[in-house]
This record gives sequence, structure tokens and C-alpha cells, in this order.
Amino acid sequence: MTSSGRSRGWWIAAAVVLALYAVLAVLVRIAPDNVVDRAVLDWVSGWDVSFLDGTTEWISWFTDLQPRLVVGVVGVVAIALTGHHRLAAATAVAAGITAIPIDSLDWIGGIVAGRVRPNGAPFLAYPSGHTLGTVIQYGFGIYLVFRLGLHRWLLLPLVALLALPIVLVGPARILREVHWSTDIVGAYLLAVASVIVLVLVLEIGERWFAERGLLRDSLRPALTPSTTSSR
Repeated sequence: MTSSGRSRGWWIAAAVVLALYAVLAVLVRIAPDNVVDRAVLDWVSGWDVSFLDGTTEWISWFTDLQPRLVVGVVGVVAIALTGHHRLAAATAVAAGITAIPIDSLDWIGGIVAGRVRPNGAPFLAYPSGHTLGTVIQYGFGIYLVFRLGLHRWLLLPLVALLALPIVLVGPARILREVHWSTDIVGAYLLAVASVIVLVLVLEIGERWFAERGLLRDSLRPALTPSTTSSR
């Protein structure tokens, strides 16, 4: 398959996932207090474990906007320091270009769903903002880590570390009773579509820089496997 054909396939995949996000928002609008959301909330509301309370509170803090911004800036700087200057620049450009469209889809989804949070807070519940931002950032981060071509001893721990917030943030928001389960599902759907688009925009940016001979890489051999044969 050609590069353009592969890209077209991923654009279509993003559109399909985005359509599922929209359909779920409409279903929430039709049945805001549905059986599934109510059953999940009733199930977790009976839990009284102090360890879980402290853990979910910390996860909610770590996945809030300000800590994620710090992690994001540190990540882009780290990519540049490994010598992947073009990748670092394209990452920053892709994040900047897609930020407003993603925020708009987040807001539109909330308006369409028209549901407040289970704890009664006067904020739009759908989708979960913490979950959306976390899955986008760390999911995109996993893609970037694979792009760096790191040694396996460094690659695998980094991927596991980046995957941890993705796995924990959704359940944490439900356990804190600040989101319904469908808010979390909607966030994961929009996040998957967003990561796909981020990758596609990043690749466009990389090609733009390459065609103009800008930002040449200077890779650090200590972090990446040698490409020369030992024979």
C-alpha cells in the first residue's frame, strides 16, 4: 500500500471512531439516566476503601491540565535532546494545530449530550476531560517513543510508564463519582480519533520540514541501537 493510501485509511478510521463518539453523545442525550451508567455508579458508590480514595485523588491531580502541560513540554524537550530535532518540532506543531479542533469536539459533545455530572457539579459531564486529555497525551507519547528507535531496555519501561495513566484515569474518574461510565467511553473514543489525527498531522509536518531541509537530526548512539553490522 502506498503512503497516501495508508494515510487515507487512517483518516477514514479516525472519522469512524469520531462518528461513534457522536452517536454515543446522542444516546446519552436520549437516555441520560440509563441503566448501564446507573448500575456502574451504584456499584462503585458502595466502596469504602481509604487507599482507593487517596489513589484516585492523586491520579485525578496528575491527569489534570497543568501537570499534563508540564509533562508535555518536558517530553518535547527530551525528544529534541535525543537529537530528533525534526520530530520534536513536528510534535509541537501537530499539538498546536489540533488543540482547538479537539477542544471544540469535546465542547460540542458535551452540549449534545447535555448531562451534568453524577455528583451534581454544574459542569458538562460528557466526555471526561481528564480522560480525554490523558489518553491523547500519553497515547501520542507511546507512538513517539516507538519513533525514537530506543534500545529495548529503555523502550519497554517507557511504554509501560506511559500506558499506566491511560489505564488508570478512566476508572479513577468513575470511582470518584465525578463522571458516568459513558463519559469515560466517549472520552476514549474521541481520544483514539485524536491520536490518529495527531500522528497524521505530525507526519505531514515532518515531510514539510524534510522537503525544505530544516532541522536536521543528530542522534545519540547511546540511546539507539547501532545500525551497522558487527560482521
